[in-house]
Amino acid sequence: MSSKQLWTEKYKPDKIIDIISQKKGIEESLEWFNHWKSGKSKALFLYGQPGIGKSLLIEALAKESKYYLVALNASDKRNSKELEELSSGTKTHSLFHKGKIILLDEVDGISGNDRGAVTAITNMIKESSFPVVLIANDPWKQKLRPLRNYCTLVKFNKVHSVSLEKRLRDICDMEGVHVEGDVLKNLARWSNGDLRSAIQDLQMVCKGKKILNGSCLETLGYRERGAGVFDIMPAIFNSRNIKATRKAIFDCSQDPDEIFWWVESNAATIFKTPEELSKAFDILSKADIFRARVMKQQNWRFKAYMVDLISAISLARRTDSYGYTPYNPPKRLVEMGKTMFKRAKMKEVCSQLGETLHCSSRLVKAEYLPYLKQIVKSNDLDEISEKLGL
Repeated sequence: MSSKQLWTEKYKPDKIIDIISQKKGIEESLEWFNHWKSGKSKALFLYGQPGIGKSLLIEALAKESKYYLVALNASDKRNSKELEELSSGTKTHSLFHKGKIILLDEVDGISGNDRGAVTAITNMIKESSFPVVLIANDPWKQKLRPLRNYCTLVKFNKVHSVSLEKRLRDICDMEGVHVEGDVLKNLARWSNGDLRSAIQDLQMVCKGKKILNGSCLETLGYRERGAGVFDIMPAIFNSRNIKATRKAIFDCSQDPDEIFWWVESNAATIFKTPEELSKAFDILSKADIFRARVMKQQNWRFKAYMVDLISAISLARRTDSYGYTPYNPPKRLVEMGKTMFKRAKMKEVCSQLGETLHCSSRLVKAEYLPYLKQIVKSNDLDEISEKLGL
């Protein structure tokens, strides 16, 4: 293998069984494929954030089933005329394969100005002699609403950080890279469930190295990956089905507390009228009461009540859609992200000082650090660091 080859391609799974952390989505997709019938079955619509294995599953499925994969990119074919020209390939049989799988990727990237594009895809699904698979990050966009009636929706979740860390460690072992400390755990967390970007980051920090430690991650900086939450936000604000929204929140790997802050930060953008906004924040205020009781009383049953209230917030809306909504991350999460390395360094310093002073790092931070900061201001930092063994 070439040393310049991308690790995302080098270590891409060839078999369905090797795709990690998507058991439910894979089972539902295989169930659809095994029972698909021409002219009677809907298309399969896989959705979820980038880099979690949606396209990979269909590639592996076609290979294992000995089907020919016809992969099209809807965002490149942005209007109905181009999509209609592509649909001709969905009717002709292959001489060397058992059949075909028609894959239409990035469906949410089709032009919103050409209403005929969705109609063209719908006709493709109806007339195709072979299974049709659609892929998108966000299936809840208003322009895709007519299309969803002809599809079986299957959600792919973010890759769990534990599974992601294990995969990164396996790659390091195969590349002969020795890993120290929690560097892979941190890298897995920062990727926010995006396996592809995590592997790309790993290749970047491993370049020219055989030993990987915490300092190597400083070259990456903090990457905002709020896009993963877009899978759940449209459902919360648009579903109007409390049971479905509640299930989506609990299925999501995002922590419910974090989802609460995302909803709170974007509510004013979604609910335009004073009546809607008042009702929405009344629901959120009650959810916040239960959220506080979880922390104060350590009674985790209250978290379910909080999720129930968040799931009902779409009922505050009186209209179906306000068009495209750019969801913004909560300010408190952004600030925490910006200070991530600073807080990590502070924790490391307190830990080392604790060994020297024979006390816990928490006590160092509370009792010793304020005085040390004043001493540093009026003395030579290198001299103090040398004396304290830092």
